[in-house]
Parts: sequence; structure tokens; C-alpha cells
Amino acid sequence: MDSGIIVYLPVSIISLISLAFLILWHLRIATSWQWSAGFALTATGFGFSAFPIAPAFDAFVSGFIFIGAAYFYSSAVLLHFDAPMRRWERRLFAFTYVPFNGYTVFISANLNDQLLVTDVAFAILLGSALLMAIPRASRPADKIMIVAGWIVTIDTLVRTTFFYFFTESSDQLADFVNSDYNLVVHITTITICMLFPFSALGAMASAAIDKHRDAAGRDALTGLLNRRGLNEVVEMLTKNNALNGSILICDIDHFKQINDKYGHAVGDKVIVVLAKELQNATGSHGYAARLGGEEFVAYFPGTSQEDATRLAQLLRVAFSGRAWRLDGVLSEVTASFGVSAIRDGEITLHPAIDRADKALYSAKASGRNKVVVSPAEDFWYFAAGNRFEQSSVSLGAKGKFLRSH
Repeated sequence: MDSGIIVYLPVSIISLISLAFLILWHLRIATSWQWSAGFALTATGFGFSAFPIAPAFDAFVSGFIFIGAAYFYSSAVLLHFDAPMRRWERRLFAFTYVPFNGYTVFISANLNDQLLVTDVAFAILLGSALLMAIPRASRPADKIMIVAGWIVTIDTLVRTTFFYFFTESSDQLADFVNSDYNLVVHITTITICMLFPFSALGAMASAAIDKHRDAAGRDALTGLLNRRGLNEVVEMLTKNNALNGSILICDIDHFKQINDKYGHAVGDKVIVVLAKELQNATGSHGYAARLGGEEFVAYFPGTSQEDATRLAQLLRVAFSGRAWRLDGVLSEVTASFGVSAIRDGEITLHPAIDRADKALYSAKASGRNKVVVSPAEDFWYFAAGNRFEQSSVSLGAKGKFLRSH
């Protein structure tokens, strides 16, 4: 391929890529505008090879532009993976590069030194962001993007090392445009380095799909799972292992009265408070979902019924003991809880949810603000304060609990 044509290709190709990322950012598909900024600066930097002005000016400005591109690439990577931005550290490093760049261009006037300083600084900025992103890469598309980023980083370091230490390249700034280094950087940019922008697009598309799927499985008000989300979690868990653990169901006592008396905005606030308490209780080892209205369910894998009951008691006390006046609620706000263990051989949560739901109904029927546990078909344990009372119950024809001592 004619080297004259190659010189113009990166400018045009990368400019189009920058425009594409800008459009995708406006459409809220791209994760950040930094992708577009990084590729725009890269295209501008290559423009000094296609349209040179003056050797010293071209070297100094293009070097600064490429470091700016590396800064935006690293910002885009960190934002995509929700990693610590370390803005001041990266900015300090980028500004530290400027005097070194100025020295190699205007004082020593050594092309090879200027290329070495620029390439190493570029690789450090991008490589440090990739290192911070590695532990956060879970999707295959994310891992491919990190690999592509490392290809760019390694290509930069290998190229500058080879030309600086193992060739007899001219050190004159005016010789850069027609140098072998310039030809190689153009070739690698329009070949192997093109994997970086396209892998970034793939990673963002994958993240957008996951975000849409996650939104479909979550309750908009509380951020907890909804019925669909909980079912998907259970399907995932049962692929390789049998279900085990305990189920907790709860809802807010006299919630309609809260809505009628204080309004739906306050009612939503009460729902969010209980949702947060459940989320804190489940943490990273359980799953909480809003079934609808003021009713919630929590699944604790590998947790005994006794431990789940203790958690329910803590939740009940914390919820009822909250300073509700600060939220505009002047009356007492409590919740009732039903707990059931998942029994051997059960391959879905539905039987345990049904038992916990019956226990919840019993808590409501016996005065509310209680935890009721269902360890066996014909026994229910009532927890109020720190006392547990055992009663046998049977289900009446109309679905009501009939107690017998």
C-alpha cells in the first residue's frame, strides 16, 4: 500500500469513529463523551502527519494531544467499569509530561527522546486505567475491551522500545513525517489497534442490554427485584444447585391508612424505608424483592430458619422503632413478617413462599407487628418482643386461620 495513502487513513477513520461515539453518547448508548473526545484528539494528532506545519510545533502539540487522548481513554474506561477515577493523580501525571515534552522538543530537539517520552506516558495513563478495570470486568465483552486496550498499550511500548534502542533512526524532528516509525504507527493504528474502539462499542452494547434486562427485573420505586427478577435469580441458582435456605415475607401494617392520612408520597417513603432495611439484611448473600404494593419477600440461601427468624425480628424492631416523625408520619408504623424454610426436594421457591405467606397472614390475624414462623405444616411460631409462642393451626374452608391450643 502506498505510504502516502496510509498517512491520511487514520485521520479519516478515527474522525468517523469519534463522530459515531458522539452520536451514540447523545443517544445515551455510549457510556460517556470521553470516548468521542479521546478519538477526536487522536485523529487531530495524526493530522500533524498528514498536514505538517513546522517540525517543532508539530512534535510539541501532537505529543500533548496524544497524552490528552490517553487521559480521555483512561477516563472512559474507568467510567465504564465504575472504577475510582483518580482524576487529580491522572491530571498531575499528564501535566508533568508537558515540561518533559517541551525539553525534548525545544531544548534537546531530539525526535527519538520525544517519541519515547510521549509513548511511555501514553501507555502509563491507559495501562493504569486498564489495571483498575480488570477486577471489575465480568462480561465477556468487557474482557475483550480490556484485552484490546492492552494490545494498544503493548503496541505503543514495543514500538517505541524497538525504534529507540534497536534502530538507528534519525533524531531530527523534521524527519518524523517520512520516518519508518511514522509509517509503522499508521499501519498498526488502522489494523490491530482498531480492535479497541470496536470492542468498546461491543462492551457498551453489552452493558446496555444488561441494564435493560436488569431494569425489567427491578422495581422502579425501591430498586429491589420484582417478581420477574426474583424468578430469574431462582432459575440461575437452580441450574447447578438445589434450592436451600429460608424465605421471609413481610408487609406494612395498615398501609392504606398511611396513604389515606399522609398521602402517597409519604406512603412511598415508608415503602422505600422497609425496602432499604431488607436490602441491608440480605446484603450480598441474599435477594430481596417487592411483590407489589407494600408486600416484600427476601430469600436467604443457605440460611437456617432460626437465623432468618432472628433477622426478621431485627427488621421488625428496627422498622417500628424508626423516628417516623422525621418523615412526616405522626402515628406508629409497623410491619408483620412470615418466615419459612425451604424443604428438601423443593425445586422452586413457591411452596416456601406460600408457607411464609400463610405465616404472614397469621401474624396479621393475631395482632400485627409480629414474626410468625412456619417450621412444619401444622405448627406456627409467633414472635412478639423476645417471646415465641407455639400454636397448632389449620386452614379453614375460606382460607382463614382457625387456631386450636
